[in-house]
Amino acid sequence: MSDIMLNRRQALKLGLSSAAILALAGCGGSGDSGSSEGASGEKKDSYKVAMIMSGTITDGGWDQGHYESLKRAVEKHSKWTILDPKENTKDADAASAAQSYVDQDVDLIIGNGNQFASTWAEVAASAAQDHPNVHFLITNTDPESEMTDYETKDNVETVLPDFKQTGALAGVVAGLMTKTKSIGFIAGMKLPSSKTKYAAYLAAAQKVTPGVTGQYNLEAGFTDASKGTQLTQAWISSNNVDVMWGDASAVDNGSRQALESAGADTHFDIAQPIDIAGPDQPTVITSTVTDWKIDQAMEEVEKGEFGGGKVITGNMENGGVSLGKFSDKVPQDVQDKVKEYAEQIKSNSFLTDDEVKKIADSL
Repeated sequence: MSDIMLNRRQALKLGLSSAAILALAGCGGSGDSGSSEGASGEKKDSYKVAMIMSGTITDGGWDQGHYESLKRAVEKHSKWTILDPKENTKDADAASAAQSYVDQDVDLIIGNGNQFASTWAEVAASAAQDHPNVHFLITNTDPESEMTDYETKDNVETVLPDFKQTGALAGVVAGLMTKTKSIGFIAGMKLPSSKTKYAAYLAAAQKVTPGVTGQYNLEAGFTDASKGTQLTQAWISSNNVDVMWGDASAVDNGSRQALESAGADTHFDIAQPIDIAGPDQPTVITSTVTDWKIDQAMEEVEKGEFGGGKVITGNMENGGVSLGKFSDKVPQDVQDKVKEYAEQIKSNSFLTDDEVKKIADSL
């Protein structure tokens, strides 16, 4: 933490005027935090981007999905170079991990989850003073409720997918494919995003197939595959669950093992957030895919338009939310129905907010 940042906070506590605080901040030297220009004021010819994640880029779920979104974005923007990501980052190490990239003047630092919002406030404030060309993008984060301790958001933006659309897409598939009218959902943590996903998932399934019931666990963690196996086996045995959707990374892999043991021709999984349907995944019938719109953040950095705590929304309209390929276990007539419902979901005419909220409030 720089001395200038400490002095600035002391000034705030002492009740100095805004002008005095601005003058003090100016002592550290700064520029427009949203500028795409280098320290010399000239336009930059190259940019660096880095990602900090709580898991690994090969987890088959959350972290891999983020890294694949990053690679797609860089493929479309030739001026950008990816630095080696920091994997398996613990909360206690998150601030120092971000600071190490700040010290390298990395143009865009991405934190793949709202856990980073709570640990990067001081790093972002310090960078705004001393490294004005550094920008922070935090995914799955609502700045109004999860970044209230930020001294500045001038160099920060967040990304929020349309969780209602994501859940509804999974729900229509589950509702059309279940034979037992019993579906399941596992989340790693009881986050607002996971609650909305499950609520939309169940509401959509019930809309296409009345009488569908849902089993859920919102606190299974993200790393213990055996937890997914145990939960799914129990639901198959006690509730006859035959379709699962997961929001728990490695735990979802364990759920698929239980489905396969119960019979891959009758027990199905909807994967997320990457498209993994194929011969190596016998139970996966499709995937809800999330693109974290990192390409949009890069474009804003280049144009000098990044920052201010803005939220980038990923939805079906801009490619942030989509369904992946179907397994051949999904009959063509079901695929056709899913596509029809998907158009309604895209236009926001399939589920109402009240239908989703009613289920979410009961969790």
